[in-house]
Amino acid sequence: MREWETKVLYNLTLLGAQKNLALSRRSFFTSSRTIRSRVLAYLRFAALKKGSRVFEIPFDRQQLADYLNVERSALSKELGRMKKRD
Repeated sequence: MREWETKVLYNLTLLGAQKNLALSRRSFFTSSRTIRSRVLAYLRFAALKKGSRVFEIPFDRQQLADYLNVERSALSKELGRMKKRD
């Protein structure tokens, strides 16, 4: 096998593994029953990934609702409750 073929196969395998991890992670976030637990699981992951309690998420509210498989209005309501609680 030529060097470039090996590199192409390696890159394809890496992309497949990354996609699989992303889908597995998303299924973990959406498996929780409540919106609060879904949001908290996602936020904990984002904080761990960043290594800090201060981080940015790459979604607007609608995109986050879609990612967590919840309605935007329900997500907004839950985020408001969480904000009042803290």
